[in-house]
Amino acid sequence: MVLTRLTVGGRVTLPKELRLAAGLHDGDELEAEVVSDGILLRPRAERDPDQGWYWTPEWQEGEKQIELDRAAGRFGPVFDSADEFLEALRARADNAPGPGPIED
Repeated sequence: MVLTRLTVGGRVTLPKELRLAAGLHDGDELEAEVVSDGILLRPRAERDPDQGWYWTPEWQEGEKQIELDRAAGRFGPVFDSADEFLEALRARADNAPGPGPIED
């Protein structure tokens, strides 16, 4: 059991060990319910549990880095269609050393 305190405005801080154990992150919403022996806090299930990896700090850091790279122009061309993308790949393959062009 972990002790915490109700502060000004009815705020409660969940200690780090509880947040980690429950997989909670800054900004997560919690549902609060009065039950017979107290108050139950439950993470709001707004995210698909199978997509939890996306919300890990490591993945979110990578997302931020991609946005920085995009803003700095560190990406190659953007294609408007799959056909346009495949055409560019074929052109590159035709100019690359190796066994020969890519066939459909």
